[in-house]
Amino acid sequence: MATVRFISRILFILTRLAALGYGLSFLLSALAFATGWSFHVNEQQSRFEIYYPFTTKPYLLGEYNPGYLCMFLLLLGMYTLFFYLVSRVFTVFTQTRLFTTYGIRQLQWFYRGNLLLPTLVTVLISLVYPLGSPVEVLISLHFLLGVFTYFLAVIFQQGLTLQNEQDLII
Repeated sequence: MATVRFISRILFILTRLAALGYGLSFLLSALAFATGWSFHVNEQQSRFEIYYPFTTKPYLLGEYNPGYLCMFLLLLGMYTLFFYLVSRVFTVFTQTRLFTTYGIRQLQWFYRGNLLLPTLVTVLISLVYPLGSPVEVLISLHFLLGVFTYFLAVIFQQGLTLQNEQDLII
């Protein structure tokens, strides 16, 4: 179990850093779109660049139209939340007791997020921007991840019940 805790701590740090990176990218993009700071649109008004703060070096690129800008922000926000929830799942495996209500709650948040958010975000984006077939693959992968995590949450619930019964006997 020590190896699992060690790996979980490393993965917690990496996923928390990924959440931070996506979150900062979301904030920078929202600020750039709202104020024009660190933001440039090409001459044809078809592409945009968001610069690294206080530079003219491009950081993020994309199509310059309202639908794409909305999709861009929604995806950055969703993956910020995704990596944050993943990091919280990894905290479950760093605990001394594996089966806890805290752990079950983290797994529940994660599977609910993976089952609901990608579909909801896709529906919202499809109202303002045409989507391609890779989106269906991403939704399917998140759905499978959600179902797998649901199974883990149910196993953890059963483990907690058995653990509590064992504690009562002792």
